[in-house]
Amino acid sequence: MALHIPRLVLHVGIHKTGTTTLQVALESLRDQLRSRGVALITIGQMKRLKHEPAWARMTADPTETPLFLDELRLLIGEELEAVAQSSGEPARQVLITNERMVGARMPSEVDLPVFRPLAVASISQVVEALQPEETHLVVYTRRQDHLMESSYLWEVQKGLFHSIREQFPFLGKPVFRYFEFIERLHGVPGIGSIRVRPFEMIRAGSLAYLDDFLSNVGLQGELDYSSFEEDPSANRSYSQVALDLALVANPHLTGQDRLSAFRWFLKSFFPVGEFPAASIFTDEERADLIRLYRDDNERVFYAWMPDLPFDAYSTPDGVAKLGNVLVSAPQA
Repeated sequence: MALHIPRLVLHVGIHKTGTTTLQVALESLRDQLRSRGVALITIGQMKRLKHEPAWARMTADPTETPLFLDELRLLIGEELEAVAQSSGEPARQVLITNERMVGARMPSEVDLPVFRPLAVASISQVVEALQPEETHLVVYTRRQDHLMESSYLWEVQKGLFHSIREQFPFLGKPVFRYFEFIERLHGVPGIGSIRVRPFEMIRAGSLAYLDDFLSNVGLQGELDYSSFEEDPSANRSYSQVALDLALVANPHLTGQDRLSAFRWFLKSFFPVGEFPAASIFTDEERADLIRLYRDDNERVFYAWMPDLPFDAYSTPDGVAKLGNVLVSAPQA
């Protein structure tokens, strides 16, 4: 199936950088996006494709990956038709938001690391299959200590009960280096431009974060956000009390229903806000991690985010500077 895609925008994550918030918001804006010539494809739509695991994890029969790409083309073709019906003109852009493009984490696998070489392969396959006239890549960063803590809490909320050192056995090694990762993605054949932004800008509010994201498709400040109602419980971190209880109780819980009920109980009765947020690393460990990645992080800001404070990730309090960049959230 031949597709005409003037511009392809790939939002590839990384994981734990507000991707769910953006995807929920974009889904609520789908009709507005269509009317303005933007075809939206989300991770949820792609995960429903039969052969998606073969592409996301690249562990299944490799002959299944072309089948997934055929399914993806059909999915995009349907959305392109919906855009044409809504706007009266062919789509100007296709926006795909899917953090699994940087490599889906394998079950029971330690995080070695979240952006491993699968990212280049999976993105290359999508670009080659879709043959857009131009491709723009969107990547978000998050300071490494917070990234690891958030990833760990996500696993605990799913019912696991290992320690953070079991999940990240390489804490003293600089494996989460953004500069090399971004340079590698920028070198993927067909990538014409790349925009890098820090997750911590979400401190200005979800709507401001969304509005900044929409600049990637030229719609910053142009949409009505009143249809977006963020789920206040979506991906919220555990409080320290909730984490302590989960690590004790999770080994004794069986079945997804019990795990889900217990997760609801912890978030409802011991929420962050009423109780201190879980802090996984000690102050000394956090300082060591910040030092470990400081040079690479500053290099990333200099090269890819020159409009932002280059030392935002260099001190424990540095990320506070980023919340001030998006001064105020747009009015719904």
